[in-house]
Amino acid sequence: MERLLNMATFAQVVESRGFSAAAERLQVSRAVVSKRIAALERDLGVTLLHRTTRRQSLTEAGEALYAHSRRVLDEVATAEERVHELSSAPRGILRVTAPHSYGSRILGPRVAQFLLRYPHIRMELQLNDEVTDLAAASVDIAVRLTAQPAEGLVARRLEEIPYVVCAAPAYLQRHGTPQKPEDLLAHNCIYYAGDQVHRPWRFTRKGHETVVEISGSLMANSVAVLRDAAIAGLGVATLSRYQVEQELAAGTLCEVLQDYRLPLRSVFLVTLPDRLLPTKTRVFIDFLMQARVA
Repeated sequence: MERLLNMATFAQVVESRGFSAAAERLQVSRAVVSKRIAALERDLGVTLLHRTTRRQSLTEAGEALYAHSRRVLDEVATAEERVHELSSAPRGILRVTAPHSYGSRILGPRVAQFLLRYPHIRMELQLNDEVTDLAAASVDIAVRLTAQPAEGLVARRLEEIPYVVCAAPAYLQRHGTPQKPEDLLAHNCIYYAGDQVHRPWRFTRKGHETVVEISGSLMANSVAVLRDAAIAGLGVATLSRYQVEQELAAGTLCEVLQDYRLPLRSVFLVTLPDRLLPTKTRVFIDFLMQARVA
């Protein structure tokens, strides 16, 4: 048990990126954390952390131990939760990642309602437009907006996101309003480029598809940047409806080409495979699947 406690402390130091932060989260003194790490290194006969006055970094042995100890600790936590499942409410720390825009505009309000319903669950929500390695980051659930989730993961389709073509009234006054997709060839189109580049733009109308190789002066891996650029009058953008519904209602952006449809993008809830889902994870997935139709 002492070895397991020391491994848990070591994992917390890695995830907290320091002894002081780990001590605070474990609610012990920094000296206790240091003593546990020293004991673990002594028992294993290796150095796990390079220590300087400013920071700590993992040695090769430390990286190997962290990968294994994280899995062991996750299994222990899952086992403990299973034991208490029949007699207690869902509890524990739930780690979730999601894209910035979806996380702030859609997921955030749902998370608040979820935590009100399950007060014994604590959530660590990380908004990040990069693809997170679930195992390395000890993430329970990742929310992914993609056409096809990566292989080797368990993906549950949550909902479909419609996209709209929009521009600021000032831009349309200067350059005219496109009436058909081909008109976009004469416009400054600003577009997303991150893990996937959202071009060309594909439109469908009455079963016919039109593909337009747009171009423009701005591509960015942030939908917030693209939305702000469109509001400023820089050009025409395709953005998910939830990202611009407030701006469309306020008139700071105008939807164009409304008779045409852009491809829907799917929202998936992604978890690691071959693992018995803890109760906290399962109830969150169930909650989101129900909330999508609310």
